[in-house]
Amino acid sequence: MRYIIFTIVLIFACCSIKAQLSQAKASNIKESDHAIPIAIRDFSKTKLFKKDSVFWVTLYDTLHHAAVDTISKNSYAYRRGQAYPNIVAVDIIGWPDKLFLDTTVDLSNQKGIPSRFIELNGKLFIWWDKHYKLTDSAIEMLDKYHIIGRGGHNDWYKFMPGTDDAKQSAQYYFCKSNLSVYKKKITIIAIGHYDPPNLNCDVEQ
Repeated sequence: MRYIIFTIVLIFACCSIKAQLSQAKASNIKESDHAIPIAIRDFSKTKLFKKDSVFWVTLYDTLHHAAVDTISKNSYAYRRGQAYPNIVAVDIIGWPDKLFLDTTVDLSNQKGIPSRFIELNGKLFIWWDKHYKLTDSAIEMLDKYHIIGRGGHNDWYKFMPGTDDAKQSAQYYFCKSNLSVYKKKITIIAIGHYDPPNLNCDVEQ
């Protein structure tokens, strides 16, 4: 009898954990589906919108401050530091480089090509989303903006992105509990390398 009761409790616990994980996954999808379009709409009103045709979008479903560890003289390593669990962040920056499409493998095995996009007023915004598979329509859209480079498995190095430390990005900070509350910062400093703006997200909106 005791074994039966234990088994029933274990089943309910597993179901509860599974439900919580499903809710967490749904929450992440909701943040991505809503925070990113809000940021893009606001971004379209900034001066940066006119500077490029394609923009790379990065979602931080939980923002962390970057911490630096000293490995040796002139050698450092970054890691996740302080967490801001109430903040969702979105970074938008111009993308001048080509993405690499390996013609020897199918879409499900491509690496480095984002699966999500929004086209707005002749501009393209692209980002990775693990909940969405790469599709032919995404490739067609990337081709429309001439940012797909094709080749065999050993050609990836030809399309390695460059770096521009002086390039500005627009960084958006949202209250996770209320995405209508957000602040924007345009800067050349990478997100997470400075203190985020105070949104008072811990105060009930």
